[in-house]
Amino acid sequence: MSLIYSTMLIGVYVSSLNRGVACPDWPLCPNGFAFPPEKFFYEHFHRLVAIVAAIFTGVALIFIRKSLWKLNKLIVIIVTSLIIVQIIMGIFVISSKLNSVIVAVHLSTAVTIFSLIFVLLRESYLEIKKGRI
Repeated sequence: MSLIYSTMLIGVYVSSLNRGVACPDWPLCPNGFAFPPEKFFYEHFHRLVAIVAAIFTGVALIFIRKSLWKLNKLIVIIVTSLIIVQIIMGIFVISSKLNSVIVAVHLSTAVTIFSLIFVLLRESYLEIKKGRI
């Protein structure tokens, strides 16, 4: 969850600096996974943190889907779909040169993902605490 929140904060920071279009290559800046030039640092860092957050979230969703909570599988499907939508929206944010509506939808999707994962983790914790898992 902290990775998702960090990704959101870094993304808002990049957008507030109006630097989101400094690195027009997607998904990574010109140096790929290597250390980026200074002018691409924040954009590159945001994208790397987003990749790591998506991987960790995917792994967490694999384990969480096994809980007994009835809505769990539906929420896992929704979160997985939203992560795919979020990645596509990230492409549109760059290609639209930070269109404010697309940026707002991108951030709103991130907040929704964060909230749903919080609900999943809370319910999974309660199941573990009650000894159902």
